Amino acid sequence: MNEVPLEPVKVAAPWMDERSHGMLREFFRVGCKARCVLVEPERAQAIIIDVDRGDATRRLQEARERWPGAPVIELSVNYTDQALFVRKPLRPKGMTRALLSVRRRLKLVNDPVVESVSDARTPPPPHEGSASFKPRGPVPEPGTESLYVGQGANLDRGAPETWTRALYDPALFLQGFLQQAVTLAEESGQAVTVTGVWGQWRIPPTNGPIDINMPDHHLRSLCVVNMNEKEVRLALADDSEPLTCMSDPISRDAFIWKVTLLTARGRVPLGTPLGAPVFLRHWPDLNELLVPPDAMRIAALWLNHPIDLISLAERLDIPQRHVFSLYSACSAIGLAGPARRASDGLVDAPQVDGRGMRGLINRLGEKLGLGAQTESA
Repeated sequence: MNEVPLEPVKVAAPWMDERSHGMLREFFRVGCKARCVLVEPERAQAIIIDVDRGDATRRLQEARERWPGAPVIELSVNYTDQALFVRKPLRPKGMTRALLSVRRRLKLVNDPVVESVSDARTPPPPHEGSASFKPRGPVPEPGTESLYVGQGANLDRGAPETWTRALYDPALFLQGFLQQAVTLAEESGQAVTVTGVWGQWRIPPTNGPIDINMPDHHLRSLCVVNMNEKEVRLALADDSEPLTCMSDPISRDAFIWKVTLLTARGRVPLGTPLGAPVFLRHWPDLNELLVPPDAMRIAALWLNHPIDLISLAERLDIPQRHVFSLYSACSAIGLAGPARRASDGLVDAPQVDGRGMRGLINRLGEKLGLGAQTESA
């Protein structure tokens, strides 16, 4: 029996220019599989407004007055508190979910493909007695862990003169230029372009998306070679935020984090005090960030308890390179650093056995809204 084709949702974008209209038409046709179509406002079932451009407040009010029956889909690089929000640059999944909401509001025939995307959005949280908790973020492919945490042997605590082999200088690598771009973007409030042999990347001033469009093995090659200012150019990007569509974007923090793991490979940045306490500012988002080996256990013990990195590895009985890699990645996105306040060394990190670690994981799971957890060492 042949399925009856669904009528596409009719969408208008009255305050966008013709170039943006052309991009939307192509995005709707290819990215959204023709589940919506751009029409003039008088025929529209929903209105799209880019709230990053022009007088968004006035346009939102005008849209609700002129087309009171049409839901408004807001586009922005930053999250808004509206249910019908799609983050820029546009991605098919985000728009598909917004279309599902429009269909529900207008009581249109449901799209089974759209429904399946929505249902897969929020898996049920683990519960007490479930399988051991694992962060939902990406993990290294089996057999490739050494590409992110290296293969170096543990340092000898009694021979600090040999610790230099665990240090590296980010400024000599792609990582350093990306961190410079982040600093420049945040200080200027403007996106920064990073140009090199790979082409050009646009680094946003907030933790927005970046279009890398590069296979992992090419990125790994870029991360392990020295670079200089003649090979990498930084420049302020155009002020306006274009409406663009990315095939597979990654957030700024997730990209810096991944590049740092590929660069550090079990080492720490030059200047890191290996024998002094370091802090973890807050829990890293391991649902989004690449999850290196033992990351959950390290963060659970480290959080709220500044401790030196060698002791942290000893207390968990894991390779130092696992701790060094996580510290480097956390430091690169501003989550970790040397403990300099008097209070930082006031309370020592607890000594924990297997039962104590399970207790730490359970408390963190409850704090994160994941319920009680079990942790496999």
